[in-house]
Amino acid sequence: MILLKNIQKAIKISPAKARQDIQLLLSAAGYHDWDIGVCLTGNRNIRKLNREYRGKDKPTDILSFPFAEAVKPGKLPEPRSEDDKNLGDIFISIAYVQDWCKTNKVDIHDRLPILYAHGICHLLGYDHQEDKDYYQMKQKEKRLLKKFERWTNALREEDKPEPVDRASNTPKGSSKPIEG
Repeated sequence: MILLKNIQKAIKISPAKARQDIQLLLSAAGYHDWDIGVCLTGNRNIRKLNREYRGKDKPTDILSFPFAEAVKPGKLPEPRSEDDKNLGDIFISIAYVQDWCKTNKVDIHDRLPILYAHGICHLLGYDHQEDKDYYQMKQKEKRLLKKFERWTNALREEDKPEPVDRASNTPKGSSKPIEG
């Protein structure tokens, strides 16, 4: 289950799209049936969390709090029960991300799946403290995002209208005219 909480008001974020993106990334990571909490917040709240848990008195884009310690990056301990199938929680400052997006001329809706993937990697035990760890985490993120992109493009293909034969105003291969 994806517990999504949007407590910021600055940017409209579609809960359905966020859940779909997160679910696709969980599936890509091999944890499709695990729980995750995602909180979309603002700079004040994430600054407080960053100060409390990391000793850094400043806002950041994302913080991740794993439920269990990974055996090794990408490998969580076997759950003893269904209740243990919890990856943990991710907090994202939408205000911080929006500022970054404006500076880098990126749409926030394109940036969010990258941050979801980054947070999921942290919940799976990846980090970027050392160069080798950074490289390992970036590779995992790229693999997740590559699958995500392939799947989302396939989803978009399903939404595309069928080609229309303009002479008969019918979808090609059909005898029924298009209404409207």
